Amino acid sequence: MRRLPAALASLALLGGLVALAAPAQAATRVVSGTIYGSDGRAVDAFLGFDLKDSSNRTIDKNGCLATKCGLHGYGITLRLNGSVPATGASPSGHAVTWSITVPATTAHAFIEIYPFSPGTYGHTDESRYGHAYRRNIPIPYPARINIRLPLICSQGGTTGAISGRATLGGAATTLKRVATWSLGADNNSPSPILGWNVGTAGSGTYTLPNLPAGQKYQVLATASNGVMKRYYDVQVNSCRTTTLNVAL
Repeated sequence: MRRLPAALASLALLGGLVALAAPAQAATRVVSGTIYGSDGRAVDAFLGFDLKDSSNRTIDKNGCLATKCGLHGYGITLRLNGSVPATGASPSGHAVTWSITVPATTAHAFIEIYPFSPGTYGHTDESRYGHAYRRNIPIPYPARINIRLPLICSQGGTTGAISGRATLGGAATTLKRVATWSLGADNNSPSPILGWNVGTAGSGTYTLPNLPAGQKYQVLATASNGVMKRYYDVQVNSCRTTTLNVAL
């Protein structure tokens, strides 16, 4: 094989470097959307993004496998409108759009949204809005990802609840954790809002409040000894409480 002249060799080397550098420019993509209360107000909200690759493996914000990088929790988190009260505010002058940068290997995303109280650190506050959820969103998405927080029943909304007794081996128990997620089909319209929540547990009882109604949920209960049980197709109705007794 003949050697390239020095000038051509240099160009070839430069071209190789450019070709190698190109994937770095394509290593991320922007995902964006909107967020409001279902009554049209701007909301103080915390968003947690669970990122999945094409093999449905959890990855972090850099594309590293969670099992390799030790990721525990969300791959990306975002806080919006940290000074807005939990009752919401006029959209004027407040953030109602959001965007994040995800690794190019992201094939799907799950988003869990918390209504928050104002302050630098804030905390979950369901005095007006409940939680919302977007499931298994394909990335890239062909439109802005619309998120709405449900107005709770006591504020004129239509949320319901799930509650019941909790037993372990037949005896009343305090659950270590109880959570629920809607089984409804993901959609990009304001209605229905897919709901989710982490419940409160007492001695032998639990409650999962403020869930968007008119849909079925799965409930995952975890006992203090780590035993877990999952229930499916739990119907939630407007301004009513569905009874589900959990036996572990």
